[in-house]
Amino acid sequence: MSLDQGNLTFRICHLPQPMPEDAIEKFAEKAAQSLDQLRDEPQWGWVSARHLLERRIDDETAMLGGYLYLCLRQAERKIPSALLTAECRMVELTQMAEKQTDRLNRKERKTIKEQVVERLLPTMPPQLSGNYFTVDPGDGLLYVTATSQKQLDMFLGLFCKTVGFEPVPLLPEIAAADMFDVDPEAVRPLNLSPVLPDGEAGGTLGQNFLTWLWCFLEERNGVLPQSKLGEFSMMIDGPLVLVSEGAGAFESVIRKGLPTISAEAKAALTVGKKLRQAKLILSRGRGEEWSVTVDADEFIFRGLKLPEGEALDPGSVFEERMTNLYVFQKVFFALVQRFLTEMSDDGKRDAFQKMAKKWVADRDGR
Repeated sequence: MSLDQGNLTFRICHLPQPMPEDAIEKFAEKAAQSLDQLRDEPQWGWVSARHLLERRIDDETAMLGGYLYLCLRQAERKIPSALLTAECRMVELTQMAEKQTDRLNRKERKTIKEQVVERLLPTMPPQLSGNYFTVDPGDGLLYVTATSQKQLDMFLGLFCKTVGFEPVPLLPEIAAADMFDVDPEAVRPLNLSPVLPDGEAGGTLGQNFLTWLWCFLEERNGVLPQSKLGEFSMMIDGPLVLVSEGAGAFESVIRKGLPTISAEAKAALTVGKKLRQAKLILSRGRGEEWSVTVDADEFIFRGLKLPEGEALDPGSVFEERMTNLYVFQKVFFALVQRFLTEMSDDGKRDAFQKMAKKWVADRDGR
């Protein structure tokens, strides 16, 4: 899915150095090949974000609203499994009739499949997909739609070959060290359970952050600390995914009704489960609202809905979207920073944990 329209699903990466002045020329040199050259192996290369067939990369096609905006295209030919099975079976039946036998051995069937693939593959239409990215040079950040590890590895590898350095995905641990100079090992897991001993606290750094945020927001009635960007409020909503290690049910998914005040949520927190995924709803004033589902383990943001814009032309629309994306990530990472700072201080951590245990114990599960 692209970044210039609709809801956004993306990761955020830190750029260890500024983009080169001739970045557009470098991407043009690694542009995707013509589909006429596509054979039996997948083909990757850069294309304009305007559409997956535009291999021309220059100032006109690579820039939108003042931002570098491109796409890593994957092209491959595939034979539908049903078609491949049917074609192979036809050849097998013909050969069995010729040999007057009721079965072929494994080697013969393998040879038939290879021959069918070799015959059919060049006739298959190319299948195209893309991972879009844009760069915010002011913050030194890159937003990319590659969410699976395979997509991300391919993107990072080709990006490095193109410009000479590799973006750093902002996983919770990396964000702690690179953005806020906090040793993630210094942030010990929280135990919010009123019944479990403190030594049994667990969960990843991201899970502890998202669980901390849930308690933090409810204790403040959703009102966030003052910021230069305005007055914000935030709430957590379902579906909630709570997880834990050890015996019993590892994962609880709470979807319908009022998930955050449900009996199931209280039970999950009581047995020490941490929030791995939840929906965040951020608002500023009247009419400005962001909503997104956050994967706490990798800081993947899914389905980010931005405030309604007023711009009309494509360049201005994209610039407005990037501004709203900037606001969201600033608010989000300010909360991450607060969590890291306070939870790496033993005194503040212990005080919060004591309060949070009472928060869990006093919840009215419905």
